[in-house]
Amino acid sequence: MKKIVLIIALVIIIGIIIGCIVYNFTSNVENPTNQSEQLDTLNTNNETLLNSNIENTNTDNDNIVEVSQNRGDEGSMENERIKLTVNGNEVFVRLDDNVASREFLDMLPLTLMFEDFNRTEKIATLPDELSTEDLPSGYTPEVGDFSYYAPWGNISVFYKDFRYSNSLYKLGTIESGTEILENMNGEFEVTIEKVN
Repeated sequence: MKKIVLIIALVIIIGIIIGCIVYNFTSNVENPTNQSEQLDTLNTNNETLLNSNIENTNTDNDNIVEVSQNRGDEGSMENERIKLTVNGNEVFVRLDDNVASREFLDMLPLTLMFEDFNRTEKIATLPDELSTEDLPSGYTPEVGDFSYYAPWGNISVFYKDFRYSNSLYKLGTIESGTEILENMNGEFEVTIEKVN
């Protein structure tokens, strides 16, 4: 008796399992479009995600290239020098690395008329203003400083130390020849050009 009950239970369980398998199989066979749609949706989602990642990667790469190109355009000012030719004599200036120095360098070559100011500096007016964005509000100039005074739009070569001045920005330092400029009287012409 127990064997018969066990066999019947086993047959019922096997029947249920077979019924589930047949049901799933016929569902998939009857609704292939449903499966196909699910696969298409899955493929579309994957493709969208892949394209999005590719676009982001390309955008990131473009940004990297743009940044490096911008840096390349700016270049390093570490060894940038200019030459002032005064009455046949040469005065060399090593430029600082800042926005105003870069803009000044882009103006060259220039020929300017200099004059003495306050028995402290020689000054000349530039044809255009220089940007002073992100620079300190001023500084204390020393002998040999090559500077830009924003309110007047002029460059200054200091042959004497001077007090702190607002809106004065250092462009560089004279390496040699400060005395050449100091000894010039009245108005005099100076040609300024890049050295390297």
